[in-house]
Amino acid sequence: MQKLYKSGKALLKEVFETKLMDHTIAFWSLGQAGVLIKEDKQDGWICIDPYLTAIIEEADQQSEFKRAFPPVIEPALLKNIDGVLVTHDHGDHLDLATLKELDQVTEQTCLIVPAPCEASVYKEVEQMKLHLAKADEPFTIKGFSITPVPAAHTEYDVDENNDHAFLGYFIEVNGVKLYHSGDTVVTPLLVEKVKAFNPDVAFLPINGGDYFRTSRGIIGNMSFREAADFSAAVGADLVIPIHFDMFPNNRDNPAYFVDYLFHHYPAQKFHMMVPGERFIYHK
Repeated sequence: MQKLYKSGKALLKEVFETKLMDHTIAFWSLGQAGVLIKEDKQDGWICIDPYLTAIIEEADQQSEFKRAFPPVIEPALLKNIDGVLVTHDHGDHLDLATLKELDQVTEQTCLIVPAPCEASVYKEVEQMKLHLAKADEPFTIKGFSITPVPAAHTEYDVDENNDHAFLGYFIEVNGVKLYHSGDTVVTPLLVEKVKAFNPDVAFLPINGGDYFRTSRGIIGNMSFREAADFSAAVGADLVIPIHFDMFPNNRDNPAYFVDYLFHHYPAQKFHMMVPGERFIYHK
């Protein structure tokens, strides 16, 4: 098992004790696509796509999706987190075991899921306030201004109400703009929208996809090359690769991403996070 940077109560203590200046944001890697974000002005904190159990392999012992490292924090320790944002209804992003455990202890948490995911969480959570996210319809949690944006995993998927099943999120907080792509490939529409948003920090998947993974039902994402090209095309100041560390069966070597940046975009800032690590970004 891979060693964690910080975990459990030590990680939570660091979140609570982190103090931030204006135009500064702190975030922690939860592994896979999971990110925890803190803002200081209203003492708000949210997380995106927390997969904090091993429910996939526990529910199906034959599953090839086996964690390379333990969860960085127990779901119950996120008690009273202000918001949990889910990008889509896949088990490593919408983890019902995590949500149920958090629901047992929370008093104020808002659960945000794409509108077509309502059936997946209906009656599964009782205390969390449910918000059905729809593309281009902004909402606010504490100091976070959040706008859902369509994602293509690997194509745009809408339901009978024309609501997108796969979303990313634009987040503006403390004078900093963050973009979490969720699971997606690059499309002209995505380039246009993200370029107009002009993110300071972009969280992008780099695990890619191929024929053999697709034939096993594993849906693809941006490749390391596409993520690097995309970050340059949209003008992101800092790119944080995600979706490469947790499942050995569905990842690409992150060194390829670094090498590609070095040769094609040597001025592009990036950081390769490890599970449980804190990063403080000052604009």
